[in-house]
Order: sequence, then C-alpha cells, then structure tokens
Amino acid sequence: MDKEETIKQAKSKKPILPRFKKEGEFSRVLKERVNEYFKEQNISRHANVEMVTKTIFYLLLMFGVYFTILFGPFTGVVLLGLAFLLGVISGLIGFNVGHDAIHGGYSTKGWVNNLLGQTFTAFGAYAPNWKFTHNQCHHTYPSIPGADGDYTPAPILRFHEESKWQPMHQFQHIYVWFLYAIFTLEWVLVRDVKQMRKKQHLIYKKPKLKKGAMTKVYIAKLIYYANVFLWPSLLLDIPWWGVPVGFLVMQAGLGLTLSLVFQLGHMVENMPKDWPDENNQLSQSYLEHQCSTAVNFASKSWFASWMTGGLNTQIEHHLFPNICSIHYRKIAPIVKKTAKEFDISYREYSTWHETLAAHYRLLKGLGKKVA
Repeated sequence: MDKEETIKQAKSKKPILPRFKKEGEFSRVLKERVNEYFKEQNISRHANVEMVTKTIFYLLLMFGVYFTILFGPFTGVVLLGLAFLLGVISGLIGFNVGHDAIHGGYSTKGWVNNLLGQTFTAFGAYAPNWKFTHNQCHHTYPSIPGADGDYTPAPILRFHEESKWQPMHQFQHIYVWFLYAIFTLEWVLVRDVKQMRKKQHLIYKKPKLKKGAMTKVYIAKLIYYANVFLWPSLLLDIPWWGVPVGFLVMQAGLGLTLSLVFQLGHMVENMPKDWPDENNQLSQSYLEHQCSTAVNFASKSWFASWMTGGLNTQIEHHLFPNICSIHYRKIAPIVKKTAKEFDISYREYSTWHETLAAHYRLLKGLGKKVA
C-alpha cells in the first residue's frame, strides 16, 4: 500500500483498516509462558512495592526541583539548568508513572490509573488525547505508514522509504536533534486542542466528544500555563524574557528525553517491515507484528529500566502493554526464547548508545537522494 492510497483511506468516511493474520502457536505459547511466570512467582501483573517506591521518588524529585526554581536562591545559568532538569524529570515521570497508568498496567483500580495518568496533563499533554493518539494510533499498527502516528511525522523528516524524498532530508541526521528538542512545544501549545476537535485522526475514527470535553481541555491548559508562566513571573526576580526562555529550555529537556527513548523503540536501521499488501492484509498475526517491529536495548539493566519506565524493553511492552513495566525485565528472556523458537524477529542492542547510533544511521540512510 503506497502513501497516496493510505491518505485516500484516511480521508474516506469508512477507512479500511489493515488486517492481521489469525493468531497462531506463537501467541498461544507466549501467553501461556508469561501467565505461568506470574503464577509461579505468585505476584501481580501490576505495580509492586518497587514500582510505588519509584513513583514516589520521581514525583518528589519533580516537586523538589520545581519549588527550588520558584523559591530557591538561584539565578541566571543555574536557573536555566534547573529548568532543563525539570523537563528531563517530567519525561521520566511520563515514562515511569503516566505511561503505565494510561495503559491500565499500573493498578487494577481504574481510578488509580486515571489519577496517575493525569501526570501527562500536568506536563502539558492532555491525558485523554494522549491515550487515544498513543494507545490506539501507535500501538494498534506500529511501524505502518499512515496508521502509526509516530511513524508518520511532518514532511521535514523521512522515517521510511515510502515517504517522499526531499533535498532537505540529506541533512535530517543533523537537524533532527533540534526538532526533537522542540517537538513538545507544538504538543503543549496547540496539538491537544486541534486533535480533540478532529472527527478522525489518520485512519482512525474518533468517538464523539462528550459534553464539556473541550472545556476540560481549556481548564487543563490554563492550569499548565499558570504553572509554567504565571507563578514563575510573579515569584522570580528575573527579566520578563527570562520565563519564556526558561520554558523553552524546559521543553528542550522534555523533548530530548522523550525522543531519545520513544524513537529508539522502533526506528533503527534494517528493521523488518510488515506493511499491508494490495488487499490491506498483513503477513503476521498481531502479536508477531508487535514483536518484530519493536527494539530493545540494555534489557537486563535495572538502571535502564528505572530510567525509561521499562521502555528499554519495548518488545515486551508492545506485546503486553497492560502489564506493569516493572516486570518487563524479568519476562524478557521468556519472550526472547519463544520468539527464537518460532522464528519471529527479536531485535535488541546491548546499550542505549548502540541503539542511538543505529537510529542515526537510519536517518542518514533515508536522507540520501533517491535514485
């Protein structure tokens, strides 16, 4: 399916969704083995003491840095450094708290997931909209052009061969880092309002907005703007331009943190592709597709898991998004063994740096002029 056909389907009133093959033995065996692991260990698939401890740690760290900015003795470059750090911590909370909650993996109680999911709203990304664009528009058909929002960026970037090549793409491996640093600006300023109003996003028809939905979006945005603009303006003894500059620095910390984990989970060189054929049929089952289109790095590392909220084990996350990320490091060997038995692609790198280098090579390769 080429890009033009994908666009036509996205604009049609009844989009034709790609179809996966029927689940087979790989899916059955994998689910049995993972279920058996939790049964043998006699543990819940949701958060444990370690996860709760991590949640408290990151939230306290965020409040500590925020109030240090507002009430601390620091000025100038130190304030900017704290603003950048606040952006990084916001991203880490997104990974380690909000992400699990949005997927329903943090707790068996819906209200707990809903409450912790609001950490996204607190950092400028309205949680219900993020849930739709991430859970449905990314997780349903990952790495499929026109169906995966993360795989279908603005024309300034070329993430796959079906994207139209433009001369500027020759330099995308250079300017992409700047774009990663600023991409959350559009997210926190306009994206939620635009996307919430849409009746369709990519190939997905959106549910009708409930009464008062947009009012909630505007209230959430006003609270966010007060936290990042109003209170610093009132409490800090700095020039008027200091607050917007600090905001930009904070967004750079947030954008780079999110991009340099999320992007590495799928977009590296030589990834296998499972794209729809002319009949919109995929060659794999749903779980096979999830396994083969994701990438792990440092999957045995406790530190990497703590920093990324288990997103270093992206394969396990896509296979079992409703399992708390605290368990992914332990079930990764089970998934890897099962994938090998059934000859399903399972990509992993030893370190984050190796994965980042593979992402860089992908961007550079796709930036070369198409013959």
